[in-house]
Amino acid sequence: MHLVSFGRREVERGEPATRDGATAGRQASMGDAALDYESLEELPHGSTRLGALLPHGSHAGELVDLNRALAIQLALEDVGAPEAAADSLLPSDARHFLARLSESLPAALDALAFVLDSLERYDAPDLLRAGVVVPMRRVRLLPPVPRPGKLVCVDRNYPDLGETARQPPAAPELFLEAPTSLVGPGGDIAVPPGAGRIDARGSLAVVIGRVARDVPRERALEWVAGYCIANDVAPADAEDDDRLRIGRSRDGFTPLGPSLVTADEVPDPQDLAIRTSVAQESTQSAGTKEMFFGVSELVACASRLMTLAPGDLLLTGSPAIATAGGGASRRGLRDGDFVEVEIDRLGRLRNYVRAAKPDEDTGT
Repeated sequence: MHLVSFGRREVERGEPATRDGATAGRQASMGDAALDYESLEELPHGSTRLGALLPHGSHAGELVDLNRALAIQLALEDVGAPEAAADSLLPSDARHFLARLSESLPAALDALAFVLDSLERYDAPDLLRAGVVVPMRRVRLLPPVPRPGKLVCVDRNYPDLGETARQPPAAPELFLEAPTSLVGPGGDIAVPPGAGRIDARGSLAVVIGRVARDVPRERALEWVAGYCIANDVAPADAEDDDRLRIGRSRDGFTPLGPSLVTADEVPDPQDLAIRTSVAQESTQSAGTKEMFFGVSELVACASRLMTLAPGDLLLTGSPAIATAGGGASRRGLRDGDFVEVEIDRLGRLRNYVRAAKPDEDTGT
């Protein structure tokens, strides 16, 4: 399952309003059953919701509001107080969802199956008017986990590309970044004036799904809920100068997305290709099998240092940047660039670079 966090945009002029808009019709029919959604609470614009990407069919790539889908499903099954029951089984917030993963994930899978079946059997406008199926143009994608408690990162976890091969460190070099550095797909990477060279650094992000404390390496993947693509934007010399690490916590310096892909869809996190491009020029290309310390070792190591909670993120390091050519590989990020990080099975994360104004608050 591909999970996303999103906020709803305002209805554009001339576009039919949906229930969360909300002036369109009060009842839609699904076969012989009446889908009465007048009693459903309106969803305030700007609220954060949890959704899933529709994997196939005529609405493939659009979003399902999972909590709302489950409420409709329960209402059709004559469950009392369907919205309250849906909130209990399937929270609309990503961190709450992850905190109850053993219950919420099966409920999410059931809700998605219900929507897919309904789209095949009945008219899609029923679910569109009910605010269950949401076109991508109507949403703003957020980081899949918008407010993680911790953002744990690792340096020097891939071989260098120079003539002298980098030797593996004795242990993973872990450090923390501010969760406020996160930005969602399509968001801006604001480079402050006089910042020097700033690089895009693709990374596999691990999402913790259970409280992890001193977990054994051999079983560490049992504590992983899923994976995302991260772009750990950093000053060029951040790996070699610990004083520069604080600059990696600037607001918007950690794009994350486009979705949280659940662990069942990634059978081997050490068998994924990572590719990064800046302004369509390839700057990174490697495989997660090249990591000095794999996902299991990193989760186990981090859990020995601190308690990891559901929704915490672990960025597993970034491959070396190719500097043999010219252009973006040597100059770093510039105003107007677009950056893409692609990882097998996880999709593609795209963000834009802009020069921050001198008086703009861009973080630390």
